[in-house]
Amino acid sequence: MASPIIRKEVVNPIVICFEQKGEEGMTCMIHPPKGYDHRTYGLVICDIVRHVANAFDVHEDAVWEWVDKERHNPTTTITQVS
Repeated sequence: MASPIIRKEVVNPIVICFEQKGEEGMTCMIHPPKGYDHRTYGLVICDIVRHVANAFDVHEDAVWEWVDKERHNPTTTITQVS
């Protein structure tokens, strides 16, 4: 018996990151819902760092090290504002 296909619909996304075929880099789009502010997104960023560390099986501090390096010396530019 085949497994049922489970579909999820993304409604009111907070952050979407994707790569476009044939283009270098990543596009990140921020969609702050009502009631969210920079502090709420700071918490989201912390959660994302934890998920990245878990996904790559590294210590969270290893991810924060790279975040701090980028924060103090940006290597990317914002090309599209959400």
